[in-house]
Amino acid sequence: MEEEEKPTILYIDDEEDNLVVFKAAFRRDYKIFTALSADEGMEILKNNSIPIIITDQRMPSMTGIQFLQSLPDEPETIRMILTGFSDIEAVIEAINTGKVYRYITKPWNKDELKITLDKAYETFNLRHKNRILIEELQTANETLEEKVADRTETINKQKVEIEDLLLNILPSEIAEELKKFGKSAPRKYENATVMFADIHNFTKIGETLTPELLVDELDRCFRAFDEIIEKNDIEKIKTVGDAYLCVGGLPTADTAHPEKVIKAALEMQHYMENYRKEKEKTGGIGFSIRIGIHSGPVVAGVVGAKKFAYDIWGDTVNTAARMESSCEVNKINISSSTYEFIKNKFICTYRGKIEAKNKGEIDMYYVESEIK
Repeated sequence: MEEEEKPTILYIDDEEDNLVVFKAAFRRDYKIFTALSADEGMEILKNNSIPIIITDQRMPSMTGIQFLQSLPDEPETIRMILTGFSDIEAVIEAINTGKVYRYITKPWNKDELKITLDKAYETFNLRHKNRILIEELQTANETLEEKVADRTETINKQKVEIEDLLLNILPSEIAEELKKFGKSAPRKYENATVMFADIHNFTKIGETLTPELLVDELDRCFRAFDEIIEKNDIEKIKTVGDAYLCVGGLPTADTAHPEKVIKAALEMQHYMENYRKEKEKTGGIGFSIRIGIHSGPVVAGVVGAKKFAYDIWGDTVNTAARMESSCEVNKINISSSTYEFIKNKFICTYRGKIEAKNKGEIDMYYVESEIK
């Protein structure tokens, strides 16, 4: 066995002859440090990592037990006492408190002590390996906890993103219903106000613009519409090409829905007028819109299993579409049913009975402004 590979022992005894005998007996198998006093032993320990410490019990400045008890608490280190029979009770108490691994009675037998030292070193190795395993386990647990925490944070972020995305395409209470039950039952609303807004001559204007610019201009307008209807508590349903569909009075019942939809329509009209003027100043072509509005019963619900879509159906929707197609450019055209709800709050101009496709003649009104 190479010198540096030998296990290391510190032996402390105030009788030099004992140190010489111990070193001579075990130097082939162990690297032996010796000290004549507790202070000398402490200095050796400061500069060396020593797994096995053996000390005589009776020493002038302090007992062996006192010396071992004064050492830093290192659970791996093996501590043993050389003692006579008169000190056995004190040593046993030290063993019971965990400060001493084992005691060796004087005079010791070389072969027996060799077995004890070998077992002590095996114990040290087991303690050392156990500590390393515990540290590795703690590190693994900490790493796992960090990974779990990171993954949980990622999942929570994804959950928020998904919920935000869901709220972008579905009303909040419908989204909650879908999350809880996986489906949403269709509902009939006895009264709602439906608005259609359509870009006039969109196809013709599109022929003069690049696809990128066309979509960019349309996106700008529809984003503005989104902000306006959200401010007025109106539910966006969808866009189809250059047409924008929204409805007031659902999914939460609201008796003020006709008024809110008209206010939103006036804001949209005002926005488009400013937008058009801005474009014309730079030589561009601005969009013009027609808005049609009708109030009545609708059915609303979610369609699709993967790509959810919240939609509305019924004759009210069809009539609102006819209001838009029968409207002049840059006007807001409403039916008589909507007019009856808002006639005391908005200035309207009666158009008379206008023929609407598949609807016959319908009383129609243009909304001019809000009554101040």
